[in-house]
Amino acid sequence: MEENEIIQKYKHRLRIFLIIYVFSDDYQDEKRPAYKKLLQSEIKIQKIDFWLRNPDYFAYELLKLVKENPDKRTEIKLIVKDIFNSKEPEIRREEMEKFRFGAYQDLDDVIAFLSSVDLVKFESKRAIDSKVRNKKYFLTELALKKLNENINSLSFLQWYFDRCNLIKKYFGDKTGSQLKDIQYELDEYKTTSFNDYIAGISEFAKDEYQKIYHEKL
Repeated sequence: MEENEIIQKYKHRLRIFLIIYVFSDDYQDEKRPAYKKLLQSEIKIQKIDFWLRNPDYFAYELLKLVKENPDKRTEIKLIVKDIFNSKEPEIRREEMEKFRFGAYQDLDDVIAFLSSVDLVKFESKRAIDSKVRNKKYFLTELALKKLNENINSLSFLQWYFDRCNLIKKYFGDKTGSQLKDIQYELDEYKTTSFNDYIAGISEFAKDEYQKIYHEKL
């Protein structure tokens, strides 16, 4: 395996772990005392991962919120300007393919690894049609301990951690299916062919910014 592939594999593991951490709810079960947090949606993981890997799409969705929430106009302006001034759409972009339900990358290997080191535990049920449903991702006590011990020393994680919290601030109340629907509203996303990579929308997002704020990025 080439060096770049190894780096991408570990980045994918870290992103998924942080998504589960930030978006999971506290969990308690006397029968499983080591399980501390729970996230019940693979779709939500995939859609948040898409925004982490495509900051231009996230920026565009923030701009859409301005029309519905004028009181957030200034704070969203600062966030979107920072995304583009920091060249996030180029530096942070990691392509995702389009599948039946939108942007997707298989999580089996990631979850298997996180489970093997006792950071995440996974449960699911197989329905009558043989499809795996009701997927549950549990964060363990060890996961919380390791994260709290290392988050400050692993500076490269901070961007992902901060961005997850930013997504949660504005879209944390959305279900995975609702996030999927939001992303499908964009023609560039919706019309991407099956198994093709979803193209970036930086110029489109910049045009939207100019329409709202009457200045160029």
